[in-house]
Amino acid sequence: MAGKRQRRLQRIIELLEQHGRVETAALSQELEVTELTIRRDIEHLDAEGIVRRVYGGAVLNAGRSFEPPFAMRLNANVEGKKAIASAVVDLIPRGANVAIDFGTKAYYIALEMRRRHLQVLAAPTSVQVLEVLGQDPDIRVIVPGGDLKPAELSLHGSAAEQFFRERRWDIAIVGVAGINVETNVMTDYTESDARLKAAMVAAADRVVVLAESRHLGAQSFSPVGPLDAVTTVVTDARGAHETLTGLEGRGIDVVRALDPR
Repeated sequence: MAGKRQRRLQRIIELLEQHGRVETAALSQELEVTELTIRRDIEHLDAEGIVRRVYGGAVLNAGRSFEPPFAMRLNANVEGKKAIASAVVDLIPRGANVAIDFGTKAYYIALEMRRRHLQVLAAPTSVQVLEVLGQDPDIRVIVPGGDLKPAELSLHGSAAEQFFRERRWDIAIVGVAGINVETNVMTDYTESDARLKAAMVAAADRVVVLAESRHLGAQSFSPVGPLDAVTTVVTDARGAHETLTGLEGRGIDVVRALDPR
């Protein structure tokens, strides 16, 4: 039962991210449960601060600085995230020094690195990624310093930023909440996360940016930096997309992970 409810909650969040508002009656039909069950799910998400109940449904309690919790995001868009992970690991040569961002896409990248027994030195900013990579003796893991964010279990703060600035990385793998060609900027949800990503980008020879289709053309709260520093964008977007065309026009490699390769 808990698994079914978790899947419903994740689907409600996905629909809210797509449309901004959901209706109780429509959710009841799509998820094949009673409207009472949907109202209880919405009440739970409201109590968590993720949604706000309104008459007949809910709206996302989210501004540019809000991201749903890790556990809620982990099982959303799994196909796209696994495809992104496989495409990213294809870009990592054996023996590389790799700085790895936090987040659910980074988690799936870590699983793929472990599956391939990729012989690299990795510095993750996520406890979940550390746990995955630490189980493979072929992967040397070094742990940045910094403060730990509750729930997300990611590192941030001046000590973490200094750790990355003081070293040189062959590749930095960075997730963003928005990548916008018109404003020439990558953005993320919070200032502390954006500063850490900026430090990783500045210290890397190659920068691989992870962008789900919903992040293309979007702009979040805090700037990470200009697009000039980006080497490659890996995305789950299919077909033609204005932002991807703009990135390619700037000389940035675009990997469409769900397209046949």
